[in-house]
Amino acid sequence: MYLWKCWRDTRSTFYVLVGAILAVGAFAGYVAWDPFGWIAAKAQDLRELWEGSAGVFVTMAMQLVPVAGFVLGALGVGTEFEKGTADFLLTRPRSRRYLLWTSWGLGAAQVVALVLGSVILRLVLANSPGAEDPGAFLRPVAILATLALLFYSVTYMMTTLARNSRHGTGLGLAAFSGYTGLYMWLRFWYDIHIPVPWNLLPALRSGEVFSIVPIAGWLTVAAAFMLIAQFRFERQEV
Repeated sequence: MYLWKCWRDTRSTFYVLVGAILAVGAFAGYVAWDPFGWIAAKAQDLRELWEGSAGVFVTMAMQLVPVAGFVLGALGVGTEFEKGTADFLLTRPRSRRYLLWTSWGLGAAQVVALVLGSVILRLVLANSPGAEDPGAFLRPVAILATLALLFYSVTYMMTTLARNSRHGTGLGLAAFSGYTGLYMWLRFWYDIHIPVPWNLLPALRSGEVFSIVPIAGWLTVAAAFMLIAQFRFERQEV
């Protein structure tokens, strides 16, 4: 029952995100296949510009899919306090740990589904000889899913701590902005390099070296954030 409630609370947002991905795919598909021949009727230089911009647009959209983690992370169990339903929910014969991880698990599944959909769409639209290589599918899925789950878990934790979706999103953005500022300060002033999650993005290119170690590391960090959220949620007063 609680899983169904979580789905009802998040499905409209999930549908909007799916619709955005499909809209980008529809635009890129039209440019790629030109079903009505309108693009072919344009001047050659204008057609190449249009086709090139469509490819860049789809690639950028695919890389921005992890940002959906911020949106879905703000719809976690912490919003029950904001909506005034926590006093009823926490009297049910279920542990707080169950409620938190059920809510998180559904959102994580939605995030991964968005990543899978965007990567599959990109490969279909690429229509290139290397698109059937398993690495062309597994590499972007692993990288983008890791980023998305990290963003999702941080925002989920912040929403649980703040007991408010808007404040949780703001705190999540502030945490990533602060960490980015720390990274830049240490790198450019002291030549100290600390790991940052967006260093995974260059590995999306097939020619780049891909390692599972940073993937496992950032997923461990995401799990650590959720353990913090669990520790706090189990001790919150209604």
